[in-house]
Amino acid sequence: MFPDQALGHPLYSQLCESPHVIFNRIYIVIKLSFIELMQISAFETLVAIAQHSSFSRTAEVRNMTLSAVSMQMKSLEEELGTALFDRRYRPPKLTPLGVRVAQDAKTIVDAYSVLKSRCVPTDQLTGTYRVGFVPSAAARILPLFLGTAEQLAPKTMLSTSTGLSETLCEQVRNGQLDAAIVTEIADATFDLCCETLIREEMVIAAPLNSKVKGLSGLSGSHPFLHFIPSSGVGKLIAQYRDQMQLKSKEVIILDSIEAIVNCVKSGIGYALLPKTDVLRYGADKVLILPCKPQPLFRNISLVTREDALTEIWRPKLKTLLEASITGLENAEI
Repeated sequence: MFPDQALGHPLYSQLCESPHVIFNRIYIVIKLSFIELMQISAFETLVAIAQHSSFSRTAEVRNMTLSAVSMQMKSLEEELGTALFDRRYRPPKLTPLGVRVAQDAKTIVDAYSVLKSRCVPTDQLTGTYRVGFVPSAAARILPLFLGTAEQLAPKTMLSTSTGLSETLCEQVRNGQLDAAIVTEIADATFDLCCETLIREEMVIAAPLNSKVKGLSGLSGSHPFLHFIPSSGVGKLIAQYRDQMQLKSKEVIILDSIEAIVNCVKSGIGYALLPKTDVLRYGADKVLILPCKPQPLFRNISLVTREDALTEIWRPKLKTLLEASITGLENAEI
């Protein structure tokens, strides 16, 4: 019988109206947590009976006594409020409704089996995750990351997006993203767990025909091409320019690293950018100089929230990212 708390549920009266309603409502009953009443074990037994057409064979397969199988089916019939078996026969036969319910039960059992497999402890990342990337990292890491995840974590579903570091970090904080790969800047990453994935050298990108070399000379003769100052790498560049007390005759702000490199190639100005990006977009068409006298680096980091649930999956996500980065470095070699 249904327990007292179920009697008052608006679906209870509908479930008792007719066998047809019972069939149509079975999934809703499960979604409403009645699964504790109609135990998966009983559904598994019902499916086995339909498969073997025998209570005794089902008892053997399920490692149960014959009486236990019979009692389990009687309890299931009471919970559903209808007869699933015609007991005029020996052994009892499924009624037409019983056959249909057994088919439906198989769907439930199969789905439950998938559910259990997802929850089995494993070294692989499982589940659905929303991960953001800064555009410069997305261009390089994202394709390999998705391919690595498909190979090493096939039970994982990934939803990815791109944005500026500050925006992505805020989305991690408020739960819109589970994780983000950003340029590590204290202002953007405070109160988040921040783990470095790549440490990249920043370089000076200047036109090939530049007659002056070094930041001081370039700042006096060329416009400075500044990647968005509000972005993670933009803030890093701005801080460095302040430290080096660089004053350019003109500052041009652009929102694309590729556009900045193309401007450098055209002789419009100079820039401070990650070396990997300058090589990707400029190759031998720009002059690449080290940052002197003080070198500059940027950290591309994984940021997540600090909580017990994140602690479970964070190392697995980081492992996937590190495998992707290793693949990237091997490809670049």
